[in-house]
Amino acid sequence: MKTILVACGTGIATSTVAAKKCEGICKEAGIQVKTVQCKAAEAASKVKVIKPDVIVATTDIPGDLQGTALLNGRCLLTGVGLNQFKEELIEACK
Repeated sequence: MKTILVACGTGIATSTVAAKKCEGICKEAGIQVKTVQCKAAEAASKVKVIKPDVIVATTDIPGDLQGTALLNGRCLLTGVGLNQFKEELIEACK
């Protein structure tokens, strides 16, 4: 089971949409994941606690992410660059 930390500005609506799309992408690829949502400002502290395999962010993330892979998740909202994102997410979750 891989863990994806999904961060947006407020940790509510946008991260919910992004988390569901990440879950769908991974399910299609046969990868079991769990998603954890948070505000962008909380991401660095969440990394220390949950130790995610990858972070998907729809906004800029401040702080030390301790070397955790960070993917730009804006395409989950716009659709622009979605195919490349899918490849990157699947690779990060292998």
